[in-house]
Amino acid sequence: MAIPRGKVALALFNEYSGTIVKTHGLTMVFDPVGIGLGELPRTDLIVVTHEHYDHLDGRLVASLQARDAAMVATTPFVARQLRGIPSDRLKAMKPGEELDIRGLKLNAEVSDHPGNQPLTFVLTTEDGIRIYHSSDSRPYPGMRGLGDKYKPDIALCTVGIAPGTSPRSGVEVARLLKPKLAIPYHSDDERALEEFVRILAEQEPAIRTKILKRFQIFLYPE
Repeated sequence: MAIPRGKVALALFNEYSGTIVKTHGLTMVFDPVGIGLGELPRTDLIVVTHEHYDHLDGRLVASLQARDAAMVATTPFVARQLRGIPSDRLKAMKPGEELDIRGLKLNAEVSDHPGNQPLTFVLTTEDGIRIYHSSDSRPYPGMRGLGDKYKPDIALCTVGIAPGTSPRSGVEVARLLKPKLAIPYHSDDERALEEFVRILAEQEPAIRTKILKRFQIFLYPE
């Protein structure tokens, strides 16, 4: 699928935080788990947010990287676990650091989630569209500063499965970041996604919402 300049395509591929992001020139995959190598498109950047089983499949990351010579960005802890990836294609990131790939920027930020150095990420496309990937993070006060700094167009908000997360915590993530569009994810319960949409509409009606079915391709701006 060719993506026009000025737009970005997103698709969710599992009930966790597995996300494909495609621009007119680059393709990124976040947390590839529970999907076959043949189901993934040609990839320029693989992002692994932390080491938990629903976010890291080391063999799949290595196979995808080898197939496409992709760059891998992840936490220092995960970087030490990965095998067979050339050192010049592996970037261990800490909060506040930035990676630039042919005009696309990836910024690592803090995640409030139990784990070894977990991260959230802000992806800025070549055309300036900003996407916040919350991974498993609960809301924390510093997210307000991230919203002020990046002014995200889209925020992927965790609404379940991970410790301390729920539709209401996902709403708080959106309220802190104030994106133009909030997408609930990280849940295997359709009711949790719908509850997120309902509560956010009541509390922050200016923030649009969108529920994505698995493998549904969403083109932004619509």
